[in-house]
Amino acid sequence: MKKIAVRSQIKQCARALWTAALAGIVLWNIENSPAAVPADQIQKMQAAAPETAPVTPQKARKLLVFTLTKGFRHSSIPLAAEALKFMGQNTKAFETVITEDPAWLNAEKLKDFDAVCFDQCTGDPFTDQETKTALLDFVKSGKGFIGIHAATDCFYSWKEYGEMLGGYFNGHPFGHISVKLDDPKHPLNAVFGGKGFEISDEIYTFKKPYTRDALRILLSVDWDNSNNLKGGNRPDNDYALSWIRDYGQGRVFYCAFGHQEPIYWNKAVLAHYLAGVQYALGDLKADATPTTKLNPAPEAVPGPNLAVKK
Repeated sequence: MKKIAVRSQIKQCARALWTAALAGIVLWNIENSPAAVPADQIQKMQAAAPETAPVTPQKARKLLVFTLTKGFRHSSIPLAAEALKFMGQNTKAFETVITEDPAWLNAEKLKDFDAVCFDQCTGDPFTDQETKTALLDFVKSGKGFIGIHAATDCFYSWKEYGEMLGGYFNGHPFGHISVKLDDPKHPLNAVFGGKGFEISDEIYTFKKPYTRDALRILLSVDWDNSNNLKGGNRPDNDYALSWIRDYGQGRVFYCAFGHQEPIYWNKAVLAHYLAGVQYALGDLKADATPTTKLNPAPEAVPGPNLAVKK
């Protein structure tokens, strides 16, 4: 009888452990899903989000937000996805579909969308040539592409992707910076009211194919006013933070802000992203002539001098 009782207890313990393990797996999956955002963060983001879009959509728009990672996974990925979804709903500027499934990037499914956003994808989220070709053809045909933060930290061996987006990640040596408006009168910079600003985030730097000869630079690190930055990895100290470009008949918008969660309840940054999305969707008209080809060149507005105590 004692042996039977012991066996029964062992079985009960085993079932309890298995149940706990399953609960842990389910919890992990929920917490790492694109929609798992703490309620307090959702409230902050909603309070900061724009109430109206920069322009009225020409027609119903649809945005595909892709969140798959094969390298480092940012904890802010779900917040970025939810911020985009909420801004689209709140302003009625676009509908959002969020996925980690590369099958949504095939040519047939992409016909339903006006733009694709890579929400901090890293590594090589997919490797088949058919999907790669479908994405490039989608943008070239007149659609849009948006890159958030680590969208530049993927597909290093896919040259065409780097050329489309405009550059590859080259490190993140800075944390608190002064930001200058390289193109203060550009429609995507309207939210900043002609004033530079300071910000704290994981600040990316970029390597080839990054060049102002191919990109319309909107924002960059104000090197002189950022209070003796250390760790720079470009001899020209040219650290762009946001840009647009033409790609075939399509439009590309990239912004480096987005590592830290508070970025997604920064009113100005959210409004800048919304303008960038509307540009990529085709509603917000904006000149994408590369910066070095502008004549006359725009007069940049410096950021605040961080060496001066307020």
